[in-house]
Amino acid sequence: MGYSFAEKRAMLEEEGILIGGWSMRNIVTPKKKDGKHDSSEDRVQNATLAAPDWTKNEERALLWKLDLRVLLPCCIIYFLAYLDRGNLGNVKILGAGTPASLENSLHLKGTDFNWAVAITYFAVTAALLPSNLIMKKVSAKTFFPVVMICWAIVVMCIAAVKNSAGLLAARFMLGIPEAGVVPACIMYFSMWYKPSERGFRIAIFHSSNAVASAVSAFLASVIGRLEGKGGLHAWQWVFIIEGALPILIAPVLYFALLTFPETTPALSDRERFIAINRLGRGAARQTDVTWSWPGFVRIFTRPSTYVFFTAYTSACTVAVAQATFLPTILHVFLKFNTVKSNLYTALTFIFVIPLYWFVGMHSDWTRDRMWHFILPMVCCIPGYAVWLYVSLYPEVKGTSISSLSLYGMAFLGGMCRVAEPVVLSYRSSTLYGAAEQAVGGAAAVASLSIASILGPQMYPNSDAPLFISGFAGTVAILSIGILSYATLPLWLMWEANGRKKKTGHSMPLQALEDEENSHISADAHARIYELNRIQDREALKIEQMKVELAERGVAAHVEIKN
Repeated sequence: MGYSFAEKRAMLEEEGILIGGWSMRNIVTPKKKDGKHDSSEDRVQNATLAAPDWTKNEERALLWKLDLRVLLPCCIIYFLAYLDRGNLGNVKILGAGTPASLENSLHLKGTDFNWAVAITYFAVTAALLPSNLIMKKVSAKTFFPVVMICWAIVVMCIAAVKNSAGLLAARFMLGIPEAGVVPACIMYFSMWYKPSERGFRIAIFHSSNAVASAVSAFLASVIGRLEGKGGLHAWQWVFIIEGALPILIAPVLYFALLTFPETTPALSDRERFIAINRLGRGAARQTDVTWSWPGFVRIFTRPSTYVFFTAYTSACTVAVAQATFLPTILHVFLKFNTVKSNLYTALTFIFVIPLYWFVGMHSDWTRDRMWHFILPMVCCIPGYAVWLYVSLYPEVKGTSISSLSLYGMAFLGGMCRVAEPVVLSYRSSTLYGAAEQAVGGAAAVASLSIASILGPQMYPNSDAPLFISGFAGTVAILSIGILSYATLPLWLMWEANGRKKKTGHSMPLQALEDEENSHISADAHARIYELNRIQDREALKIEQMKVELAERGVAAHVEIKN
């Protein structure tokens, strides 16, 4: 008897495997059954969890604490990382055409600037997986402040470079500490948040780069007035000032960040018990195996790894290219002056921030991870298609289409940004255990590195001022990303069925072993919780006895005195 796709998916969901699909029933409102959420994510979560031994208020209070001690610090870290990594685009047009500009000061020629942007991500790509493994080993509390100080020192050193070779070397070194930001944060979230909670929080996390891009544009406009102060150019002041910020903030974040649910002293025993047991099978835990060569091979033999990679690369390539070259496009292609180009760029990033939050929150509420990626990507295409049309027929610019109207297309072009967190949330929910989260998460985020190498090559100076190939390439990349992402449920089902035929389980065997260890850990914490309650009661009795004895002693002393 043959089963339909929906029936096969339902059977796999009972074993804790998330497949997803293309249904539009929950694209606007969540799918419910008997008044409760009834999406694939909910069925997977319910299949792998026992009835909760805590109230909704207790879990809500814990979640609020996690948002303050996990999400907020990660957002600050990503904001500072992107501020320091992505400021080259704004710096490029400071003093453009004068000896004080970055390009003239460092004697940059041809594609030197493009490679200065891209070379960072060669180092990032190489350091992604080691960063995840180190974070799992030493905990986020130690890992993140250390990498912040390291990249801050490198950024400040960029102000001292004298030529293109120095700039390339410094930008390469910057990629090593910054490699640990995005993948390690996503893995960190998987240790604390349920899949149905991650989409919104990854979206808030991702919006930090839009905030950073907007702030960077404003800062560049303000710091540009420091030209010549202290014998330094304005672009040097940008690197010094923006590089100093992480050094000041890293010590504060050391005290704010939590370690792991199993070990953090910042939570009570009851809160630790809830934090551990509310996560289902396949969640990343401290007790999980950190590294496994067979697991590494398995991740890279799964077709879904490459499909996620392709989809995320397409969104990130367009986003990186726009973040890097939108000031140049506005200045060269649309003929706005330097100040307006930076400020108008900032407005496009400010516009997308609430969309990050809305799309992420709505994706979590409806539990939809398919259309919340595809629709924003589709919205991008008209923006770049219009720019391509004007590039091919430049006579329409300023006559039938004004420059301000063309600038409006930049807002559509930035919609790909809000699709990025949805991919990471979907990917995180299809990885099982810390070893898979470390390897698979790094592979997915490697897309950002590849995109950051490709993106800066899309708008070389030789294509200015029309950038025909860049606009055409962007439309093609968006189309590839949409089509590849739409095939994901098919690949995920094929992989799960293959595992079941081979081992009898659709869940990876390592994840099942990790689950056994996590149950031992959870049981231990439950016993500790009960023992501590008994100890607290005994301690209270002892204190009460001391008070009673003290009161009797005072009373006896008064009687003797009388």
